[in-house]
Amino acid sequence: MAFPQHVIEEIRNQADIVRIVSDYVALKKRGSTYIACCPFHQEKSPSFNVHPAKQMFKCFGCGVAGSVFTFVMNIEHVPFPEAVRLIAQKCGLELPQEEVARETREAELERERLLQLHDWAAEFFQEQLERPEAKFAQTYLMERSITEATVRLLRLGYAPDRWDAMGNYLKKRGATTTEIEKSGLVTVKESGTGFYDRFRGRLMFPITDNQGRVVAFGGRILGEGEPKYLNSPETLIYTKGRHLYGLYLAKESIRKNGFVILVEGYFDFALPFQEGVGNIVASLGTALTENQVRLMRRFLERPQVIINFDPDRAGQAATERSLELFLEHGFKVNVLHLPSNETKFDPDTYVRTLGVDAYRKQLKNSQPFVEYLLERASLAYDLHRPQGKVAAVNDILPFLARIKEPIERAVYAERLADRLKLDDALIREELKKAAAGQRTALSPQKIEAVAAIPPVERQVLRLMLSDWEFCRWGLEQLPESFTHKLESGLLFQAVRRRVECGQSLDYDGLSALLTNFQSEQAAREHPGQPNLFRTPSNEAETSPLHAVLAEILLEADPPQDEETRHQAYAQLTAGIQALERQQMGREQSQLQFEVEQAQKSGNQELAIQQAMQKLEKLRRMNKLT
Repeated sequence: MAFPQHVIEEIRNQADIVRIVSDYVALKKRGSTYIACCPFHQEKSPSFNVHPAKQMFKCFGCGVAGSVFTFVMNIEHVPFPEAVRLIAQKCGLELPQEEVARETREAELERERLLQLHDWAAEFFQEQLERPEAKFAQTYLMERSITEATVRLLRLGYAPDRWDAMGNYLKKRGATTTEIEKSGLVTVKESGTGFYDRFRGRLMFPITDNQGRVVAFGGRILGEGEPKYLNSPETLIYTKGRHLYGLYLAKESIRKNGFVILVEGYFDFALPFQEGVGNIVASLGTALTENQVRLMRRFLERPQVIINFDPDRAGQAATERSLELFLEHGFKVNVLHLPSNETKFDPDTYVRTLGVDAYRKQLKNSQPFVEYLLERASLAYDLHRPQGKVAAVNDILPFLARIKEPIERAVYAERLADRLKLDDALIREELKKAAAGQRTALSPQKIEAVAAIPPVERQVLRLMLSDWEFCRWGLEQLPESFTHKLESGLLFQAVRRRVECGQSLDYDGLSALLTNFQSEQAAREHPGQPNLFRTPSNEAETSPLHAVLAEILLEADPPQDEETRHQAYAQLTAGIQALERQQMGREQSQLQFEVEQAQKSGNQELAIQQAMQKLEKLRRMNKLT
């Protein structure tokens, strides 16, 4: 059968030629294209090229070229209708059932008629916006800094607060009752007879397809009422999740700039676009879909996106859901989290308050997605502790697993390890293996390895436990507020308690205290954070810290003479200074992060204050060197 033209166009828009060709040919990425040995003739060196941005292929050996339809027709040896059917099946798209030509023509005519009704509706809403009744809407647009030129360009309008204004208007233009009911512009009464206007007392935003034809509307309530935004229902010409607000206007700028900015709402698109940020689209306030990602991919030679959703919880959740889709489709993803003091800035508010130049500067400073996820993880976990670092890694690994290119996954895994300062070689290697295998978490056995005490802490504890006077002196140099930040903090805590009580530093006494302290710590653990220091459930089971305690006590031989004692004291002093330098380094890194955040938020006074603190810590560190 001959498929309607709109069906063919829909499949053309949704089909990813790289994905389709990959089902038949092993493609390798080279620059902005993919190459392989041609499936249509024999060759040793690859001359078959697939260009994702242009959605076409070309073999420079045998000369065959064309679209995704041409490729499937040639590779499967099928006619065009069958190629359409195969591609639709691979993309998960539904095709019309077999029907006679007359029915096909009628469906196409109905589609064209609905497009006509929506164009009339847009004209009606535009006319209503100029009337006195729409004074509140006019004032509202002025307050949002939307110019008259933008109102005309976006075809913004107003739905009068009446029950039958749109229905009567469409009837006057010649629409039948059946056409009006199918348009989605009205709501059919529960009785089944009659209808009333769907949009009433709302500021109206026409939603267009890639050709600029109005296919649906979004309406914002003015004043009290719910829902705040109301969109058209699905119709023959509109399917949710297959359109992007503003794409028709933005597509050329997207091609020119080489990346797309994704925002959430109508105004988040309107004001930046009005001020010259042309490569921007909005997701229409719904969860991003695979179809929308494919739409953006069509206009980009190298798929790159900056996600700039609202800073609230819903916006952050939407950002993470979007990340998964973009990474699966090969996008390079940055996230822009607009800085704020008391005001929570979305793109519209930010541009209106601080100007478009400030917004462009923020776009340049947007974070690679790994940096964004790490910043989120730093709020949930203590990244100075191994268990916090592992928890952060396990939060981020599911996103890395969605990246299809092994080399790219490895690069991001290395960057993640560097940013987390994962110095433990075992964990660093496990992270690389997890990324290479697209695993979504580190193995529990490897995670437990991070419970091992760092060598310098082990040395200080061994020397302190070798001599009572060394122990008292060491505890004086290392206050409790300091030792609780160490990986062996619970061991120091147990030693301190026994010394304060004048009790011997034997295994049984220290081990019992350690068990109690572990139970208390487990109760304070962050939700979802792995409890690496497990409390023994019985005497036969010991945690990694219990094993370390036993090893240190066995190694803690008391000094035999003055020379040995002097050497041990020098080693203890050096070890304590090394611990202090490490802690200052961690605090300095944290201050550096806070300085950068203060600068991003525009709080220069706070940034200067934190920079001075950083300088003072650096001076103290130099004295210890």
